[in-house]
Amino acid sequence: MPVYKYIELVGVSEKGWEDAIKVAIREAAKTVKHIVRVEVIGLSAEVKDEEVKEYKARVKVLFFVERPPD
Repeated sequence: MPVYKYIELVGVSEKGWEDAIKVAIREAAKTVKHIVRVEVIGLSAEVKDEEVKEYKARVKVLFFVERPPD
């Protein structure tokens, strides 16, 4: 039986929320194997001079835990 684990991350982008989500997944994939799902749990943005400067996506990334060989 596989065992799954969640980690919570915040992706940041100047382009938009969708890109911020992709950034979070791309960065997680550098050190985490077997990512199977991402859940968006919050969106926010930094505003300066009445313009959005930075989009942030708070996500939970689900992956299965690889067991060492017996």
